[in-house]
Amino acid sequence: MYGLIVIGDDLSSHVAAAVASRHGINTALLSESEIGEEISVAGDFVFNIDYTPVTGLGTGQTIFSLLAELDIPHGEGESLLLNPAYQVILPEHRLDFFKDKESLVKELVREFPDLASEINSFYNSIEKNSAIADKWLHDHPLIQPKILKDYFDYLRLAPYFIKCKYDNIKLKRIMFRNASFKKVMEAQQALLSFKTKDQNSIFSHFQYSAPLRGVYYFSQGKQGLLNSLIKKIESTNGLYLKNCEVLSIKKGKLIEVTVMDKNGVASKIEADNLIVSTKWQNMHLLIERKKKINLDNLIRPINASYYPFTIHLGIRNKSIPEKMARHVAVVSDVNKNIYDDNLIILELSAPEDEKTTSKSSLSATVFLPDDQITWSKENLTANARSIIERLEYFLPFLKENIEFFDVKESINISQKQRAIVNPKYQLQNSFISGFAAKNNKTRFGNIYLTGASLLTDAGFEGEIISGMNAAARVTCKGK
Repeated sequence: MYGLIVIGDDLSSHVAAAVASRHGINTALLSESEIGEEISVAGDFVFNIDYTPVTGLGTGQTIFSLLAELDIPHGEGESLLLNPAYQVILPEHRLDFFKDKESLVKELVREFPDLASEINSFYNSIEKNSAIADKWLHDHPLIQPKILKDYFDYLRLAPYFIKCKYDNIKLKRIMFRNASFKKVMEAQQALLSFKTKDQNSIFSHFQYSAPLRGVYYFSQGKQGLLNSLIKKIESTNGLYLKNCEVLSIKKGKLIEVTVMDKNGVASKIEADNLIVSTKWQNMHLLIERKKKINLDNLIRPINASYYPFTIHLGIRNKSIPEKMARHVAVVSDVNKNIYDDNLIILELSAPEDEKTTSKSSLSATVFLPDDQITWSKENLTANARSIIERLEYFLPFLKENIEFFDVKESINISQKQRAIVNPKYQLQNSFISGFAAKNNKTRFGNIYLTGASLLTDAGFEGEIISGMNAAARVTCKGK
C-alpha cells in the first residue's frame, strides 16, 4: 500500500515522485520507458537525453533549490556554467550568447549594427521583465491566478505586463525589418521554449534572458538529473519500476493500478493518490469518454505539433570549429519557416571531455510533424541523411570526420525518447492573465497531472515546477 503512485517517464514525473518521497510519502514511480542510465552508441560516445539547455541551476533558482531540498549534489564539480550559453548560426551570421548583458548586446550589435539602439532597449526590457517573471514563478508556481489574492497580485503587475506587450510589438517591428534578426530570435525560442506560437507573454522575455540567468552543463544532462531523482526515490524505500506497462486504473477513494513488469508478470499496486504525466500515451485508461466538460480545454486546447528527431554522431574533434558552443541552433534559410526543415539543434559532448580525447559526441535534432508517414523508418532514414547534408555548409569537414553513425540506432533512441523529451506545443495564452498555463487538478479528488505542457510558458524550469506542484497537491493534504 502506497501513499502515492506516479505514472510517467518524463522529468516532471520523476520530480513529483522524488519530492513526495522526500516529504515522507511512500511513493511508487511507474516508468514505461526502456531508456537506461545513459544513452551511448558504439560504447565510446555518450549523449544527453534531451536537446534543451539546462537553466535554473544558479544560486536560489528553481533547480538549485529543488536539488538542495532533495540533498542532491549540484555544486562546483557537478555543474558548469556555460559561456557562451549557446550559439545561433545563420548563413551570414554567427552569434555567441554570453552570460553578461554587455557582452551579449555587443555581440548582437556587431552582427546587426543598424539595430543597435533597438537591441539595447530590448535587452534592458528583457532584464527587467525576466526578473518580474522569475518573482511571479516563485510566488505563484501554478503561474495562472487561482485565488482572489493571486488576481490582486496580478493587477498590481498589470502595468508591467502592458509595457511588456509594447516591447513585444517593437520587437515584431524590428523582426519585420530584418529577416535575419527575426530568425535569431525565433531560433532562441525553438531552443528554449516548448511553444511554437503565441510567445507574447512576459515569460517569452524569461526565455530570452536564459544566458543572463545562466545555462549550465549538468553531468549527463537531463539523464543525470533523472538518475539522481531515481536514487532519491529508492533511498526512501520508494518503488521505481521501469520498462513496465500499466494495464488498468481503478479509480475511487483508493487507487488501484494493474501493472505488468518487464518479465510479463502482472500485479496490482494500491495508493491513496495518483499523479499522471500529461505525456503518458495511455491517458484513455484514466479518463472515460464521457468526461466532465472543461471550458478552458475547449477554448484553449493544447496540441503537440512537432516532436524532436535526433541523430547521434561520433566525430573527430578536428571537424569541430574553434570556439563552437555546447548548444548551437543552426538556421538554413532566413526567409523560410523555422519548423519547415529549417532548424537543426546541435549539442556537443561535455566541454571537459574535449580536453582529454580526440573524439566527441555530437547530436543533431530536428522537429518533425507527428504523423505516421513522417515517422516511418524510411522517412526517418532519409531525414537523417538530409541532416548531414544540410550541416555541410556550416560544418564543412563533418562528413569526412564521422567516426560512428548508426541510423537505425538513432531512430530507435528517438522513438524511445518520445515519452521523455518534450514536443513543441500549440497553446493560446489565457485571455485574462496572458499566461500559457493549465490546471494540474482533475475531476477526481485524489488524481493530479504533471508535465511540461501544463506550464509551457516557463520552458525547462516549468517542467521542474510542474512536478513540484503536483507533489504539493498530495503533500499538502490534511495540513
